[in-house]
Amino acid sequence: MSVLVSISIITLMSMISIPYLGRYQTSLKLNGVSRNLTSDIRYAQQLTITEQVAYKVQLDAITHKYEVIRTGIATSTIKSVYFPAEVRFSEISAAMDNEVIFNSFGGVYQSGQIVLINTDGKLATINVKPSGYIQLTQ
Repeated sequence: MSVLVSISIITLMSMISIPYLGRYQTSLKLNGVSRNLTSDIRYAQQLTITEQVAYKVQLDAITHKYEVIRTGIATSTIKSVYFPAEVRFSEISAAMDNEVIFNSFGGVYQSGQIVLINTDGKLATINVKPSGYIQLTQ
């Protein structure tokens, strides 16, 4: 009898918590994507400074992905990342032609914001300053 009561309590608890876990998972995906994008923007900046070759992060709002690209005589893609289905771009105002391009001092050619949104409407904002300072706010 006590085993049956224990099983029913566990079943009831899991049925109550499953919807909350689903919402929490979409927030985790937004946090992960925004942190990875911020890190990759900083990575492109660091590569530009150390190699003295322009790197850029190209943002694609249609396919919900971004690429880290080495420019110059031979353009090559260093990294390509697709977003999970729950995360997409909401606004891109930090880039000319949806590209964050760094100069040899680590500054960007155009400052602004990159805003990501998940299916629950939660936002993550990446601020790109003219000096090259990259800040993530969630």
